[in-house]
Order: sequence, then structure tokens, then C-alpha cells
Amino acid sequence: MPSAAVILIGESAAIVILAGVALALFLCLRGAKAARAGLGKERNAACTQEASALRLLRLAAEELRQAMLSLQSAAERISTGLKENRPDDVAHYAAAAAALATELLALADDLDDYGVSLDAPRALNDEAVSLEELISGAVAAVAATLGPSSRNWWIGDAVRVLCLRADRRALQHVIMRLLVNAVRSSADGDWIYIFSEPAEGGVAIIVEDEGGRLFAGDPDGDARGVGTRGMGLGLTLARALMEAHGGRLLIETAARIGTRVTLFFPEERVLG
Repeated sequence: MPSAAVILIGESAAIVILAGVALALFLCLRGAKAARAGLGKERNAACTQEASALRLLRLAAEELRQAMLSLQSAAERISTGLKENRPDDVAHYAAAAAALATELLALADDLDDYGVSLDAPRALNDEAVSLEELISGAVAAVAATLGPSSRNWWIGDAVRVLCLRADRRALQHVIMRLLVNAVRSSADGDWIYIFSEPAEGGVAIIVEDEGGRLFAGDPDGDARGVGTRGMGLGLTLARALMEAHGGRLLIETAARIGTRVTLFFPEERVLG
């Protein structure tokens, strides 16, 4: 018979082997659980991205539908004006149709930008950007699309001298979308104000209008399209571009009072 020492050694070895097997099984189970959790996160991320893409496509479809209905109405009025020999009406609605065509081209650019943002993380080409030049150009471009309508523009002195470290093309897109939406929210002859003011940890650029009729629902949703009822594709992308700069886009609106959109840039992007 084996001695007690041999039995004890055998039992100890068995215990060590069983402990090792148990540890290996525990690690395998934990690894499998982690893998399942990882797959779950990837699946959830994919579902979230798909839902965001569908939400933004619906926004684009609604913008397209509204623009096409307006174009159809303008075409009918142009046709009536031609039949009844009313050149002023023809000129008026022709200018409106041209402005709507410009909006459709902008929508195509927005969709293209959104496709780029899905393909890869957005890379910024930082440079010193003078806001006086950028804002003045954006105001002139938006005003040119208004046809017979008009807006009054007020640009504050502080924003004219502001210089930021930013991606020029991205910032130009953001400013253009803010001004286009300010025009949509306001009426002929209304004022649109563009100014800047110091903010904690950086600087705020603000666009205000007198309309207050643009947004409905939850305008403070995130940049991926969750909670963006009423924002439209352009402002949704503008918010994503601001977040890429480490900043924020905030919207406040009240019926019959106006809409205020604030762009916040952190102090590391403020050059002067």
C-alpha cells in the first residue's frame, strides 16, 4: 500500500490540478462573457449608427419634399404670370425658384458630408481663420439666395476681430447653415444679429433672429441625429463639426420672440 506521504502528495497534486482546471474554466467563461459583451456593444453601436442614419435620411427627405413642393408652387405661379402677362410676378417667383434650387444644392452637399463622416472619423485641417472675412462672405452668399425677400444684418465689432484656430471649410459650413436657418426662421425685413461674447473656458459666437418659428420638439439632441426633431440635416452636421472642434452648438427658441444659436469654442482655439 502506498505510504501516507505518497497519498498526501497525490491528493495535493489532484487538488492543484483541479484548482488549475477550475481557474482555466473560470478564465474561459470570463473571456466568453467578455466576448459576448464586446459583441453586444458592437451590435448596439451598429444599431445606434443605423438608427441615426435613418433619422438623418428622413430629415433630408422632409427637406427635399418641402423644397420640391415650394418649387412646384413657384413654377405654377410663373406659368400663371406668363399667361396673364404679369412680368413682376414672373420675376418674383423665378427668383424664389432660384433660391430653392440653391437650397437643394446645399442639401446635396450636406448629404455628401454626412457620407464622409460615416466612412471615417472627420480630420480637421486647422489654420488661423478670420471671422470677419468668413462671416461677411457667408452673409453675402445667403442674402443672394433670397430673391425679392430681404433681411437686415447686424454684425458685432467683437466678432469681426475674432480669430480662431479651426478648419476653415468646416467652420464656413457651420456659419452658412446657421445663417440659412436664421433666414428660414425669420420673415422679410426681420433682423439677424451675429455677435460674440466671452464665455467660461472660451468664447461664444451667437446668431439671433426675430422669427422663433423654426424648431419644434427636442433641438438639443446629440450630433448623431438622436433627438433632432426640427433641426434639419444641416444643423445636425453643424453640431457634429462643432464637437469635432471640441466645442458645442446650443439652440434656444421661443415662438414670436426668436431663435438664438450659440457656437462655443474652447479657449485653446481662440487666437485673438
